[in-house]
Amino acid sequence: MGHDKSRSSVSVGTVDWNDPHLSSLLEKADGWHLENRGQFPPQEVQIHINTGWATTNTVCKPALVVAKHEGTMVLVTRFPVPLGERLRVDSPRDDGTQVAWGIVTEEREGHRVEDRECGLFLNWLRLD
Repeated sequence: MGHDKSRSSVSVGTVDWNDPHLSSLLEKADGWHLENRGQFPPQEVQIHINTGWATTNTVCKPALVVAKHEGTMVLVTRFPVPLGERLRVDSPRDDGTQVAWGIVTEEREGHRVEDRECGLFLNWLRLD
């Protein structure tokens, strides 16, 4: 049984932007920030990027893991990493180094003011 979910005939009403209750609520919410990076403590890592056909053409650069969830890792770097690039991520541990492999599925400049000031890029990896 199908239902027409179109809302074109439904009125959502009007908003009185001068309403003091609405103004008060908007002022309270004005300073709110959604912080998606706060759930995972940032971790310094080394990423290895292959720069050519030979496995000896690998560059090692520092990065910061800011999120890790369900087969995805988010890295912060000071340079863009090309989409589709396969990376090795070395995380220092007390008992040695943990190695993870992943492919960059998304990359963009940071949107936050501090990200832009520092020239940071966010890179999403799909882990192997």
